[in-house]
Amino acid sequence: MRALDYNTISPSARGLLLTKAITTIPFATEAAALLWDADQLKRKIREKLSKESFIWLLHFENRYRTIDSLLLPLETRNVLEIASGFSFRGLQLCIQDDITYFDTDLPDPITIKQQVVDKLKEQHQLETKGTYRLMPLNALDTAAFNAVIDQFPPGPIAIVNEGLLMYLDETEKRQLCANIHAALTKRGGCWITGDIYLKKGDREHAHINPAAAEFLAMHQVEEKKFDSYEAAEAFFIDYGFTIAAKEVVAYDQLSALRFIEHRNIPAEIVKSWFTTRETWRLTVDRLTRKEG
Repeated sequence: MRALDYNTISPSARGLLLTKAITTIPFATEAAALLWDADQLKRKIREKLSKESFIWLLHFENRYRTIDSLLLPLETRNVLEIASGFSFRGLQLCIQDDITYFDTDLPDPITIKQQVVDKLKEQHQLETKGTYRLMPLNALDTAAFNAVIDQFPPGPIAIVNEGLLMYLDETEKRQLCANIHAALTKRGGCWITGDIYLKKGDREHAHINPAAAEFLAMHQVEEKKFDSYEAAEAFFIDYGFTIAAKEVVAYDQLSALRFIEHRNIPAEIVKSWFTTRETWRLTVDRLTRKEG
């Protein structure tokens, strides 16, 4: 099958999708197959496995899985994912259950993602039990954010993100916190973020390729991470959030572990590989509200 031409997809988004395609994350492999023909895809996957460190592959799968670990037990009926990129969590959940899931990103990426989702539905004859909508949204735009929140059915909302906070400066982080806090104060629910990253000494970047290193430097990603978990906790508490739960490793869900010859690695060992990122579930006291 001829690959679709999505020339406006950023190299980082394409690369992350290709990394996820090596795992069993829902629809990652199928979506990658739309961007490359079969021979190209096999070659690029071989390159990924040979050139990128194994811990880098494991990192991105684990970030995705830890969000699921904190989201799925809640059985939330309303979910908003912001800056979703090529994550198809919402599509998968709406196939499985009658929930309302708004999948959002900036206008250009979400337009491309809509094309991918339409093609996936057509190819695999997918039907959803729930309401799955792809929508353009800049999560820092208060009016636009509130307008999306108001489109949900009654009930609490789970707001989800991965791969966003490390691109935001202090002012932008504060604006995002204010928008989310106001929504949760009004509706109830939680914020699940996989972006509790610490500065420096990150072993997951030990063998990063030059192109990725240039991308991270251009966006000053390292500088925008938290100094410590204590500093991150203080930041969120200052903006009216409570840290309700933390997840470091979704050990039982990591399909990438199959690439290790000796597979029976204890969970404690795997957990020790990840010391500079966690996924947190945040809640608010609906009797108070922190202004931005």
